[in-house]
Amino acid sequence: MFSGPEGRISKYAGKNIMIMEDSSQKPDMDTRKNLIQHYRPDAERLVPYISWLEKKHGGDVMNSYEGEGVQKTTFTFPVYDSTLLNFVKTAKGTVFITRNYQYVYNRNRIKGTAQEKKAIRRATLQDMELLSGIFSRYVLGGMTKGALWAEAVENGIFLEVLYKLRELLGI
Repeated sequence: MFSGPEGRISKYAGKNIMIMEDSSQKPDMDTRKNLIQHYRPDAERLVPYISWLEKKHGGDVMNSYEGEGVQKTTFTFPVYDSTLLNFVKTAKGTVFITRNYQYVYNRNRIKGTAQEKKAIRRATLQDMELLSGIFSRYVLGGMTKGALWAEAVENGIFLEVLYKLRELLGI
């Protein structure tokens, strides 16, 4: 019997036959190392925000500016915590941002925060696209709908993603 990268050769009824093995179920060590090498530097830039996100989880990170003379019917705009803005700026420059995040949601049939959190908790190293999609929805979506950044802090989505990245990448 001979084993090689494509499969193994065995004798059957006096003939050599090739038995193909499916190794797609679990990554080999080289693939795992490559994934970690690819994602770890950017994850290390985001992990320091975990302590801030833990403090702010469930709290307010956004206020509405109502300056002098601003009436209740006047358009107000959000004022964000400076650490949140730094976090978003850092996040936008990482490999975890994908503009195709909606595709990730559709393919995984994710609707709502509970399903997002469940998907994050189940994610493995091969599911980095899933984690990136959820993370991107809030980072990029917050560029046009500002409440998404605050929502991701308050409901713990940013925190859950960073916890999972720290766990998967061994940071």
